[in-house]
Amino acid sequence: MCVNMSDWFTVCLSIIVCVYTLIIRDALCLCVDVRAQLVEQQRCLEQQTEMRVQLLQDLQDFFRKKAEIETEYSRNLEKLAERFMAKTRSTKDHQQYKKDQNLLSPVNCWYLLLNQVRRESKDHATLSDLYLNNVITRLTHISDDSARLLKRVSQSQPLLMHVSQMTFPRE
Repeated sequence: MCVNMSDWFTVCLSIIVCVYTLIIRDALCLCVDVRAQLVEQQRCLEQQTEMRVQLLQDLQDFFRKKAEIETEYSRNLEKLAERFMAKTRSTKDHQQYKKDQNLLSPVNCWYLLLNQVRRESKDHATLSDLYLNNVITRLTHISDDSARLLKRVSQSQPLLMHVSQMTFPRE
């Protein structure tokens, strides 16, 4: 059996073209799948980011309100302690308290309770300050960063859509 060299070359060339065509088609299908996955991932990322930004805003509102409540509670505790301190300063028990602060008398217990209420008032004022100046500020920064990232992702969407609509030669 004698094979003509040009026939052999033609057969080899057609096999190579077939293999090349199959590789190109597989690559194109893979590109389409990757594009679809990228578009879906971008959509999911946008949804998650929007939900996170909303959650951060809700947290900011929550801590603002909590700070208001803590401030008001602190003021009320301070008023309460001051009202009773002023009332008892004028009594002679107050003079006795000044002399015998180390004794565990009912008057001394009363003054300890009023001082404890004052400390509690300061603690709640400090807590309110922390909410307003630390927690809310940090949540604002995180929210701004998330919104900025969402904007970047949204700006990259037209480029991604342009790439996904590009056509490639089939053969």
